[in-house]
Formats: sequence, C-alpha cells, structure tokens
Amino acid sequence: MNFSFPNLKWGISEKDDGAMNLRLPDSHPENIENRKKFFHKLAIEPTRTVAAELVHGNEIAIVSEDHFNQIIPEKDGLVTNTKGLFLTVTIADCVPIYYFDKAKNIIGIAHCGWRGTVKNISKTLVETMINTFDSNPADITAYIGPHIQKCHFEIKEDILNHFSPGFIIKDQNSLKVNLLSMIKHQLISLGIPHQNIDSSDHCTYCNPEKYFSYRREKSDKVESMVAFIGLV
Repeated sequence: MNFSFPNLKWGISEKDDGAMNLRLPDSHPENIENRKKFFHKLAIEPTRTVAAELVHGNEIAIVSEDHFNQIIPEKDGLVTNTKGLFLTVTIADCVPIYYFDKAKNIIGIAHCGWRGTVKNISKTLVETMINTFDSNPADITAYIGPHIQKCHFEIKEDILNHFSPGFIIKDQNSLKVNLLSMIKHQLISLGIPHQNIDSSDHCTYCNPEKYFSYRREKSDKVESMVAFIGLV
C-alpha cells in the first residue's frame, strides 16, 4: 500500500471491530456515543475530530483547531495542516478518498458518491490544497477506500449521460459504472502521479460482515462507517 506514512493516522470503521452506526448529524445521539467509543479505542480524543455534513456536492472546507468537535455544513470534503485534528466523513457505499501532501504535511478527505464523482470533488479538493497551501500535485498521495464497486453499482438510463462511456459497463440486463476507474482518471488528470494512487478492492455491498451498505440493506435507517485521517 502506497498510503502509509509515520505521521498519519487514518482508516475506516468496520463492523468486526465493534463499530456500530457512526452516522451524523447529532440528531442521532446514539451515533455520537458510538463515535466516542470508536475513537477512544483508537486513542483519538473524539472532541479533536471534525466532520463534513455531506450533501453529495463538491464543496471543500479548510479547517483548523477552531473547528474541533464541529460538523461543517454543506461540505463533502475537508482539508487541514493542523496536527492532531482528525478529519471525518461517513460512508455507506459512497467513496472515501484520503489525500496527503508529504512535502507540506497537508491532509484532506472527501465523501464521493456518484454525484461527487461527476462533479469531480477531487479537483476542488486538490485545487484547495494548491491555492491555500501551495501544494504540488506531484507530492500528493491519494487512497481510495472501500465503496460500492463496479460489480454492484447499477444505474438507470436517467443518469447514464453523466458518465463517460469508458466507465460504463453494459450487459443485457443492467448498466453499471466503475467509479474507481473514474476517480483514478480524475486524480491522474490533476497531476497526481499514478504510482501515488492506491485503492481498496473491498466492495461494501459484497462484504456484509465488514461494512454497511445502503443499497444492500435498503433501510430507512441509514447505517454508516466513519472514515478518518489526522496528522500525528
């Protein structure tokens, strides 16, 4: 795995480590307690986390120690250079993308569903790193986490025109999209070297013992994992 650095602490919750539903916002008090238990187990102080609200867009917030223990409204990505601040998004089939500029010690995280992919949230986030912290894309490493993979990400004709033909998989009975390939293509087009991009081969839909999946469970109560990254 290319995304391994001594001054980073990052990951995603899984069912088998005892992590229950970790979805925000705080209208779900039991989820707040679940998050506290999860982060305490990782020796992360829960009040030193910050969460993006998640609206399936491509807006990014720059955060600092002023944002400890907050939910940042109307954002799907976060960027910081603050040591000890853990950026978080919740995931239940959408794609978590982690970013690290090893030269400038800048981190980012994005919640990337199909809408965020089409809107190229990576472009907004990387441009934020460049414009705010003078990052060089050649110094950025990215990791694409567990998500619903091409085996199960089926779409209808009504959104087909949002995707380039090269990322669409057609058969007699279905239309599917390869979000992983689409995101990798976007990252490379931003100037991130292909050798700096790594990804999980885990499909959230295919692994009910490890991950929640909105499409698989089709429940009114959305259950989610939390993806996190912090400088240590």
